Formats: sequence, C-alpha cells, structure tokens
Amino acid sequence: MSGTDAVRVKDLSVTYTTMVEVPHAQRRRFGKRTRTREIRALEGIDLDIKAGRAIGLIGGNGAGKSTLLKTIGGVLKPSNGEVALWGKPYLLAPGMGFNRRLSGRENVVLGGLAAGMTMDEVQDKQESIIDFADIGSFIDLPTTTYSSGMFGRLAFAVATHVDPEILLIDEALSAGDAGFRDKAVAKVRSMCDSAGTIIVVSHSTSLVSEIATEAVWLHQGHVREQGDVSEVASAYSHFVATNRERAQLSQDA
Repeated sequence: MSGTDAVRVKDLSVTYTTMVEVPHAQRRRFGKRTRTREIRALEGIDLDIKAGRAIGLIGGNGAGKSTLLKTIGGVLKPSNGEVALWGKPYLLAPGMGFNRRLSGRENVVLGGLAAGMTMDEVQDKQESIIDFADIGSFIDLPTTTYSSGMFGRLAFAVATHVDPEILLIDEALSAGDAGFRDKAVAKVRSMCDSAGTIIVVSHSTSLVSEIATEAVWLHQGHVREQGDVSEVASAYSHFVATNRERAQLSQDA
C-alpha cells in the first residue's frame, strides 16, 4: 500500500456561521445586540497524501489545522470540494470516545469499542494499552482525577493500539513528559513503517520534525507552503519570529 493514495483533498472549503456581539459603538438605539457572521475556516485546500507517510499540519491558532483534520476524519462536512480516503480514518483527540466518570481501565474498553475493536480485541490488547499509558494505580480511578497529561497518555495509548489505516492526531502527542513523548514518537514511526498513514497537528515544529517527513503550513484557512518538513518548519518559524502572529480569523464581516 505504501506509495499509493491514502488521502486526497480537492478544492476543500469549510464555512460556518456564528453569532457575535455587535460592538457597543456600532449599536443603534434599541437595535440588535448580536448579528451573524460567516467564518471561512478553510478555503480552496488541495492535498494529496500517500500511504505510509507522516504529514505534519502546522500554523498559528485559528489557521484551520483542527478543522482540516476533523473534515478528513468525517466529523465536519465540507461546504465545498471533496475528501477521498483509501482506508479507515481514526481521529485521536483528547477524550474522544471516553466517559470522564469512568475509570481509566473502563475507558480502555469503551475507547477501544468506540474505535471499532471487538470485545475480544479489547481484552487481548487491554494490558498492553495500560502498560503503554504507564499511569500506575490511577488506571483504576475515575478519569476526573487525571491531569490533562495522564488523560492524553491513555487516549493516545488506546488509539495507537487500534491499528487504524489513517491516524489523525490533534495535539495528543504533547501529553505527558519528555519520556512519554519519546515513546509516543517511536510508536508513530513504527506505525508508518507498517504502511499506516499519519496526519498530526501540533503547535511544536520540533515535534512535527521528529515525526513527519512532510509538512503543510496553514495560514488563515489556506495552504501557505507544503513540502519537506525541515524546509516548511523553518519557513514557519522564521515567519513567527519576524511577525506578530495573532489568532487568525477568515471571515465576512
């Protein structure tokens, strides 16, 4: 499968409307305090991702990274364009499929079933998942007692034992300490070696550079640059260092 198409995104746009408060200076007497605003989260995105590759999505807050990931995963619907997949996607985001009132051990079962495992598969992999997460006796406590790092470690452990054909990772690799991050990076690399396709979102260009061979830089809902991870990460880092980048918002006022 390596070298064949895994994900193809063509002329993809995602637009939604939201309610915003009208600035006090612009309000008319007895006029409306809110109005609708159209947000163009993504516009005209074209991507072609091969199987067995690890691709990093980088960019500032509001650039459209998570929106693109969720659209590829089928969580969001395109407003225009299309997404074609050759393989089953799995979106790894903190808490996906988990119930915070249950224990970590119970959430391993729940998360595994939600990800498409059979009960037999969950039972076969449960101890391996728990060992990988390495959160000690917390595994039998409600996940409401977990730190965000512990919760992310458990979610990552479940997702990477599902053997998805296309794994979509939204910031989950930042969970835990440096030791766990190294283990998580090694796990992602091993998945790519077995012809899995990885698309990872992270604010850390150094982390993306450790995992991916290619990167896509999103800026205000558009692809600004795409190519070798070191070149794209370097260009983005230079941009951040020389510009006062703020949270981005593409919109029609």
